[in-house]
Amino acid sequence: MKIMKNALLLLAGGKGKRYGGGLPKQYRQINNQNFIEYFLSNVSLSQFSIVVIVSDLNLLKKDIKKIKILLNNTKLEIVKPGKNRQSSSFNGLKKLKNYEPKNVLIHDAARPLCSNNLIKKIIKTLSKYDTAIPYVEFNDRKINSSNKEYNENIKFIQTPQGFRYNLIYRAHLKNKDKNFKDDSSLITEDNKKIKFIKGEKSNLKITYKEDIVFFKQFKQTIFRSGIGFDIHKIDYNTKKGLKLCGVNIPHPKLIGHSDADVGYHSICDSIFGALSMKDIGYYFPNNEKKWENANSKKFIIYAKQKLTEKNFFIVNLDINFICEKPNINKYSSKMINEISKLLDIPKKIISIKATTNEKLGFIGDGEGIAAETIVQISNEKLY
Repeated sequence: MKIMKNALLLLAGGKGKRYGGGLPKQYRQINNQNFIEYFLSNVSLSQFSIVVIVSDLNLLKKDIKKIKILLNNTKLEIVKPGKNRQSSSFNGLKKLKNYEPKNVLIHDAARPLCSNNLIKKIIKTLSKYDTAIPYVEFNDRKINSSNKEYNENIKFIQTPQGFRYNLIYRAHLKNKDKNFKDDSSLITEDNKKIKFIKGEKSNLKITYKEDIVFFKQFKQTIFRSGIGFDIHKIDYNTKKGLKLCGVNIPHPKLIGHSDADVGYHSICDSIFGALSMKDIGYYFPNNEKKWENANSKKFIIYAKQKLTEKNFFIVNLDINFICEKPNINKYSSKMINEISKLLDIPKKIISIKATTNEKLGFIGDGEGIAAETIVQISNEKLY
């Protein structure tokens, strides 16, 4: 078996009793995304050969499809949690033994704000040391219950914690009947030296309901943009059949394999571009019989599905038609209604404009219609 270099072990088996009853906090949705998905979506998973999630499968199963999309080609294993944190971590490490990773990063799903920079720093440290444990310090005055002041610096330990896999596995094996609060404690129990590195104060642990306020403040809002363009020739052998953004218009139709709706096609390509996907022809080839004369609303529905899977929302959609005829402004309200319904977005964030080509070229001669779309998307729903 080929030895894997880095593995990620994500602990998500906690009950979240201090947060409050009901669904554990790591599975609760905020903007259509739970803590596990948020963390995975902000980390470069190409750094890992395998990701093991320790979780109650019944609580995670509705999210597995989205998680697999986030992982892309990175292998996923799901393991049942143990009776406490230490046994849950050991369950994950035992699963990883089959893959023989060199290093493992063990992370709590209750810390969704961990940055990719911290992940990279831990992995870099493991190239020289057997451990890499992040910590933060605070400048507040420190006293004990007797009002005695501490002058020494106190390290607040965070996750992810990085280890040589064999080192942490042996430590768990040796101390499996004990109950430590984190994995680095098992290393110090064996009098092994730990390499501490600076962590991130924003990498807070969500423990109580009020911590959600801080999560929302620190949560990174990501914006992406995409451009789509499509052009088709007009078939003057017909008197009607034109369809633009789902609206039937009394005008000679466009020539194309599907219904040649340049509006919908340009919207799809703009969304695919914003999601770093391939062009519309890749997903709906014009040499496949099943897409012949197809209603392009199917393509829009597919694009909407991809937005949902990748947890992005449309912020603004700007469509510009380039043609001599028909008069686009006459039909723009109907087009906006159709787009709004299909993509489930407010009409107020959709703009449809039109311009002629000043009698120049193919379009200027009235032989074709083109559409260009620019879309902005975000990982937060802003309406």
